[in-house]
Amino acid sequence: GNHATDLSVAVDLNQVPANTIGYAQAKLTRPFPYWGKLQTVVNGATANYQAATIEAQKRFSRGLQFQSSYTFAKNLSNEAGGGPPTAFAGENGGLMDDSYNLGIDYGNVAYTRRNRFLSTFLYELPIGQGKALLNKRGVVDTVFGGWEVAGVMLFQSGPFLTVGVPGADPSGTGFTTRCQCNGRPDFVPGVSPYAANQTVGSWLNPAAFAVPANNIGRFGTATVGSLQGPGTQAVSLSLIKTIKFTESARVQIGAEASNLLNHANFAPPNTTFTTSSFGKISALQSAEGAGPRSVQLTARISF
Repeated sequence: GNHATDLSVAVDLNQVPANTIGYAQAKLTRPFPYWGKLQTVVNGATANYQAATIEAQKRFSRGLQFQSSYTFAKNLSNEAGGGPPTAFAGENGGLMDDSYNLGIDYGNVAYTRRNRFLSTFLYELPIGQGKALLNKRGVVDTVFGGWEVAGVMLFQSGPFLTVGVPGADPSGTGFTTRCQCNGRPDFVPGVSPYAANQTVGSWLNPAAFAVPANNIGRFGTATVGSLQGPGTQAVSLSLIKTIKFTESARVQIGAEASNLLNHANFAPPNTTFTTSSFGKISALQSAEGAGPRSVQLTARISF
């Protein structure tokens, strides 16, 4: 694990504290009343990462090698700021919801998966000259020998999500105007944020969230990174045959398939509350071979 302090984040030096009188009145008491937002960078964010990894590895012998690992990780930070993140935090971090209380933006980092299993392997099929099966020269070895299978298996939990709500200003700080982004709704106590029967058209449960009233002197209670999107299951495989002509000249032919089982790995759902598409999934994942099954033929000449 590691712990980091004094990370860069952006704050508004002209922000007013959370209040119940409303921003129209509160902004008259801003530190610099003739200015709007005064955004600057301060060293105020923290990050805590802890993880445990179990790994099994077999070096190449008897035609087989593999490396498999499982990682359980927890990554908490407020460097990305409070709005629902759409990209990695830049050099200057995100814009904080509340310059007077940076802790309310502390939560799960979107891109660290809680659980991740990854395995790679290579296996030379025991067929052909010098192998356990059909140990013969000539045509038999040319046709049946020299085959190898390689693959990558990835299974991981989904990314962390932050729900946003447009327009609401429960803190009375003019947040959505200053940030030009969405604030956060309230959690409804005792209601699961996930749909009872999750589908692409209903992944999150709208009944678990509420729009906080304006000017109630606080920010929304839905925390950063409090939800998880769909996970990933992807098995990619290649089948390659090597034909040797001389010690240095050879041809490799074969096929490679990503997401061999064509498992539907869904992208994160829409997280903007009060919109018609909230909680719905409209795309598939594409990274790490998790997209729709793709097959390609390969050929390579080495000499």
